[in-house]
Amino acid sequence: MDEHPGPDKPVDIKTYGDNSWSAGHIYRSTFNFLKKLDSWPLVAPLPLLLAVGTAGYAALSWPGGPQDQYLWFYAALVPGFVLSVKCAVTGSAGASRKWPRAGLLVLASALVLSLLGLAGLENVRRNGEVPVDVSVRGTGPLTATGPQTLVLPAQAPGKARDRLRLALTIADDDPAAPTCVHRTTATLTVLTPGVTPGVQRVPAQSVVEFDLGGQRGEVAVELSLQTRENCVMRVAKADGTLFND
Repeated sequence: MDEHPGPDKPVDIKTYGDNSWSAGHIYRSTFNFLKKLDSWPLVAPLPLLLAVGTAGYAALSWPGGPQDQYLWFYAALVPGFVLSVKCAVTGSAGASRKWPRAGLLVLASALVLSLLGLAGLENVRRNGEVPVDVSVRGTGPLTATGPQTLVLPAQAPGKARDRLRLALTIADDDPAAPTCVHRTTATLTVLTPGVTPGVQRVPAQSVVEFDLGGQRGEVAVELSLQTRENCVMRVAKADGTLFND
C-alpha cells in the first residue's frame, strides 16, 4: 500500500511534455527566493512614513493652547523623525542580506519615538488646556451700580473640559483720570446651575477658577463692582482657559 502523504511531506506532482513542471521544484524555488530576498530596504522607510503621518495629523488637528503642554510631543517626534530619516537613507543605500543589529535598533527607536509623539499629541487633545473667548454682555462702562455678564460659549466637540480658569482685568475707563483700580473689587456670581463656586469676590486684576460640574453648554457669570462712587471702570481683559484637573 502506498504511504499517504502527510502535511510535512512535500508532494512531487509532475507533468510531462514540453511545459512539464514539478510542484516540489516550485516549492523549493519559492523558498529560496524568499530566503534571498532583502527585506531591509522595504522596511527601513516605515518609520519615516509614520513620522511624516504623525506630523501631518498634528497639523490638521492641532488643538491649540500653551506651547509648553506639547513638550512631550516635540521631545519624542523630533528625534524620532531624525532617526527615521537615517533609517530610510540606510535602507535606500542598500543593506546586507541580513538585518543589521544597529539598523534594527535605529528602526525600533524611530518607531517607538514617533508613537510616543502621537500619544503626547492625543493626550493634549484629550486633557490639554484650551483657550476660549469670554464675551462681555452689557453696554457702557462699569460702575458700582451697573453689573455686566461674562459669558463662556458652549464647549466645542472634542474640547470639553471640567474646569474654567478666568483671567480678569478691570481697568479705568478713562486712562487720563485718577486711577481707581486699587480701590476696586469685583463680585462674580455664577448664573448657570451646577457651576461652583457660586460667588467669588476678587481684586480688579485676578485669576479665578470654576468647576463646571459637567456643564458643556453656555456658562454665564454676573460681574458687579465695588468701587468709589465716581469711579468708572471697564473690563479690559476676560480670557478663559478650559482645563482638566
